[in-house]
Formats: sequence, structure tokens, C-alpha cells
Amino acid sequence: MKSFDKLVEIMATLRSENGCPWDRAQDIDNLKQYVIEEAYEVVDAIETGTPDDIKEELGDLALQIVFIARLAEEKHWFKINDVLNGINEKLVHRHPHVFGDINVKTKEDVLKNWGRQKHKEKGAKIFDIPIQMPSLQASYRLMEKAKRIGLNPVKTDRDIANRTRGISQKKLEREITDMLLSVVAVAQKHSVNPEDLLRAANKALIKKLKTKPGKESF
Repeated sequence: MKSFDKLVEIMATLRSENGCPWDRAQDIDNLKQYVIEEAYEVVDAIETGTPDDIKEELGDLALQIVFIARLAEEKHWFKINDVLNGINEKLVHRHPHVFGDINVKTKEDVLKNWGRQKHKEKGAKIFDIPIQMPSLQASYRLMEKAKRIGLNPVKTDRDIANRTRGISQKKLEREITDMLLSVVAVAQKHSVNPEDLLRAANKALIKKLKTKPGKESF
């Protein structure tokens, strides 16, 4: 932890009276864009970079976390140790199959147990998603969260289900890609923004999920 403590110390120095003018001028709102940018750069490094690239980008992302935590400490909100203690407690609490007496056999069981635990803690708030998240990704996450607690909020079109049943993973990916591009092409032809449509659909889906606490399909 010496390296992490050193990073926290460096950030405190940069924000001090004799520190860096640019760092001293920043506030939490200003740093939002950098958190998003660095997260995307981590993803790019994982997909196309080397281990050294991944290491560097993870460091840049860690810097943003420490930076924001430092600003929060200056506002007397919380300290970086509070952040770490919070995630430590959350990880232990949400892994009773590791730190408790719950038995699971597969990764699917783990995800279902995780979903049930989060739903128990957060209730309907489990379906809250970041408003800045791209709509397609948001839809995927909503379906994923619903599935983990036994909900099936969207009925699959029968023709699509038949087209994708029993085919190889590679062919499945091609079929889905073709369907996605076809939907975008139709939307573009009629001057309709598919991102706006899906964002509105997500809002409606969240409302539906929050009012359907049971495990029935709907």
C-alpha cells in the first residue's frame, strides 16, 4: 500500500497552496469528463493494447479516483479511506458464498445471488442506471439486472428467436450485428434517431421494472 499512500500524498501536495495551479483550479464537476475518458482508454488498452498500456491506463483511472476523493475530503464529505472501507464492506456482504455460509455451484448462481442481494438492499433502485450511459448499453444492463432477480421484462420476437436458435456463437453474433445495423438503417431512412427512441424505451422499462417486484414475466 506504500505506492497508493504515495499517490494520495502527491495529490494532496498538488492541491496545496504551493501546488500546481491547474490541479488547484479543478473541482469535482470538472473531473467528470476525465473519469469517462480514462475509463474508455482502459477499455481500449484491454482490447488493443499491451500489458504495459493497460497498466498505464489503470494508473490514469486510479488518479481520477484519488483526485475526486481529495476534493471530497477538502469539502469534508469523506476521505479516500472511507471509499475503500465502503467497497470492502460491500464486497464481503455481497459474497456470502465466499465469506458466509451460502452455497453456490456455478457463476450463474453467483450472479443470481448477487442480484437478489442487491435487490434486497436497494429495492427498486437496483434498476437505476447512469443517465450518461449509451442507450444500447443501458438496455443490456437493465435486461441483465432483471434476469438476475427472475424477471423477464421484454418478450423476444418469435421470428428473431427462431433465427438465433441453435446456431454457433460466431453466426449468432453476425445475425445480431445484421439486425442492429438493419434497425439503424431503417431509422436513418425515416430520419428517426434510434438513440432517442431507445433512451425513451429504457425510461419506460425502468418504470415498469420498478412497479413489478414479483418474479413473473411480463
